[in-house]
Amino acid sequence: MGKPRFLVLNNSSLDMIELHRDWLISQGVEVIADPSFLRLANDQLEPLLAGVHAIVGPSTALRVLPRHMGQTPTLQVISLASSGYEWADIEAATQRGIVVTNAPVQEGSEAVADHTWGMLLAVVRQIPHHHQLLQAGQAQRGMASLVWGKTLGIVGLGRIGRAVARRANGFDMQVLAAEIDPDYEYMRAHGIEMVPHDELLKRSDFVSLHVRLNPDTEGMIGARELGLMKPTAYLINAARHKLVDEAALTEAILHRRIAGAAIDDPPGIKNSPLLELPNVVFTPHIGNRAIEGVDAVCRRAYQNALAVVRGHWPEFILNPEVYDAAQLRAPHPQEPKE
Repeated sequence: MGKPRFLVLNNSSLDMIELHRDWLISQGVEVIADPSFLRLANDQLEPLLAGVHAIVGPSTALRVLPRHMGQTPTLQVISLASSGYEWADIEAATQRGIVVTNAPVQEGSEAVADHTWGMLLAVVRQIPHHHQLLQAGQAQRGMASLVWGKTLGIVGLGRIGRAVARRANGFDMQVLAAEIDPDYEYMRAHGIEMVPHDELLKRSDFVSLHVRLNPDTEGMIGARELGLMKPTAYLINAARHKLVDEAALTEAILHRRIAGAAIDDPPGIKNSPLLELPNVVFTPHIGNRAIEGVDAVCRRAYQNALAVVRGHWPEFILNPEVYDAAQLRAPHPQEPKE
């Protein structure tokens, strides 16, 4: 094989490609990346695939479909520039011998945890609402609630959930967690109480969601779950909006069954009435959009791809079964470093 060809499609990777292009070239990579790719649709992808060895960072908007894999016999790896992978067709890739990797780096987790707390404070203290009032020439002051000393319920105590929990210590909060695979040693060390999901909803002043979207978690917060929450409680969702039944959430907030919500995704309901409320905050899925986090995620995605095309094991692999049993039993070769 000559120079490996890397096709860069992820939006964040394209935003920062000039920061990484020279390093990729120094690694012997032919880089196929252009700002115009930000506007590509799935049916426009085919002309770019010829001779490609690695595709970096497809997303929910632009997916590598089975037909794309089938027409690209040189393709060895789909390297996701993200920790999430729910949109990736891992089964189709595995059937074709294509490795799929992701990039759950610490910087990305910490960035999402920062954003979670930013949304929590913004909605509880109605910071965006008061900013908008001042922009309109109005200086009236509303009344908010304390965060300090309250109870935070974390659904999903993975990398991001743990980072959110650590930040709660500074607010002297009681932290509850619902987790299907709990690390009790970690929870004891950080004073986190493991409780059933329904109990968490009933006891928490703030419910923060940090689970992956899959068929089991889609719609996990609906009318029943919202009905268990305190009328003074807030729902914080820095994960995927489909974890929450938006129609049920809208009803719960409009009828004051919960105090408010902060969601890191635009509303799915057109002209949602929640956009007009002072006790609701939306952001356009920017939780991981901190330059340090994006830089680290992109570099890990490139390193994963380089490892595969060089015959090494990547640090993060989603379908190890794509390798044969002999390779899996062998010691993993050292991955490339910067």
